[in-house]
Amino acid sequence: MIVFDKVSLKYPYDDCAVIKDASFSLVNGVNTVLCDVQSGKSSLCKLLIKEASPTSGKILLDGEDICGITNERLGILYLPNKPAFFENRSVLFNIAYPLAVRKVAKGERLQKAREIAERLQIPDVNVKASRLDGEMRKRAALARGLAVSRRVVLFDDFFDGAEYIDEALELFDADIKAVFTSDSSLCRGSVTVMDGGYTVFCGNVQGAQRTVEDLVWLYDGLRRDNG
Repeated sequence: MIVFDKVSLKYPYDDCAVIKDASFSLVNGVNTVLCDVQSGKSSLCKLLIKEASPTSGKILLDGEDICGITNERLGILYLPNKPAFFENRSVLFNIAYPLAVRKVAKGERLQKAREIAERLQIPDVNVKASRLDGEMRKRAALARGLAVSRRVVLFDDFFDGAEYIDEALELFDADIKAVFTSDSSLCRGSVTVMDGGYTVFCGNVQGAQRTVEDLVWLYDGLRRDNG
């Protein structure tokens, strides 16, 4: 379990904290962190992957402050909305890359990458990553993530809709899977609702959706305006 214990985050270039005294848990299994657009989803992920450090408070993994845990032992896979690739290398190279970093023999890693690509229905692993469309980029990112076993998987605005979220979640056998989103229709498992940087709800999907109905969010306003 990951516990945010009164965590705040203020960037040096900003006068206001983006995360404010947040306290919630990501339990073993599927979790959702729901908050408005531009309201801290990626900042929470940056704290977890240690690209940023809390201004105050602690983040604990199984009771241990993550500041003292190596990235290798944390075992976090981060999947952003726009995954980065080696654009001029093949899809196969990109999927196999985490294995190459871990010094897995070339033949073994390429074979595993091909098997994963077939499982995710990626038709041409020899094409350059730069030629992939949006959907195939997401599939390639998932495939690359599956190359190495992880303890925690973070989906940061990764899903544009509910079409394949359940399929993607089931791909991973990680202890903790967390979806960071502004779309209440994507809520799964244990849900935390953040508003203005504060934790305003922790509980089930139905309770989270009722909570969001009472909040004034840019995302919900845009969704209503577009029918």
